Amino acid sequence: RPSAEMPERPRAAVPRGQSCDVVLSARRLRWSPILPESPTGGTGQGVAQEEIIEMKDVFSVKLKRRRFAGQQKGGTLLGITIFKCLNKEENKLTDCAIHLNNLSEDHCQSWFRHLKEILNGFQNRPKSLKVFVNPSSHKREATNIYDEKVAPLFKLADIKTDVTVTEYEGHALSVLKECELQAFDGVVCVGGDGSVSEVAHGLLLRAQIDAGKDTEYVSKPVRAPVPLGVIPAGKNERYCYILLVICF
Repeated sequence: RPSAEMPERPRAAVPRGQSCDVVLSARRLRWSPILPESPTGGTGQGVAQEEIIEMKDVFSVKLKRRRFAGQQKGGTLLGITIFKCLNKEENKLTDCAIHLNNLSEDHCQSWFRHLKEILNGFQNRPKSLKVFVNPSSHKREATNIYDEKVAPLFKLADIKTDVTVTEYEGHALSVLKECELQAFDGVVCVGGDGSVSEVAHGLLLRAQIDAGKDTEYVSKPVRAPVPLGVIPAGKNERYCYILLVICF
């Protein structure tokens, strides 16, 4: 992991394309604009405003390159792009991109390597997910929601996925009874309340079976072996909140 200050710092293009001093530590990324000196020897534009990103909120980092239309690899190196989560409003997240511009291949590769080491050091970061998509959820929107909004973020974060598009009621339940859950860091359900209920049931049922418990009546159920993530794609989202509070 990098030390509190790294000797070779890229220029940051944030905010508003300003040149900045950037400092990386294992917990956060900090930057502040570089202010020109005034004729009297001080800075002529007031105190530099420092901004901070908590590394726990970063979900991906990529080398930024300029490529021609259709070009898949190579291209002119422009710097590094950092992707982080923002709380848009209650219970909702959005993503934003922060661009650190530097044309030095060595500097960018060094920073990219350090940033990846920090992200990989977070033990609770998922690397592989089992995904269930119910294509029949509210107005058949679940598939489009997953393909257009969710899958690109998983790819950006280098998360491997095993996707099952359910074909009938009970499909997810039957898959969860048989699949190797230890191969995944979590299960994600994209659908409405019925889909979430079925997947939650499957996870809890699988936990009882693996623990050798009687599945007809369980007074103290064993905790689900992996966490459940819910991407609401139904008519309402009430069950999602109730379920996650009670069961997980």
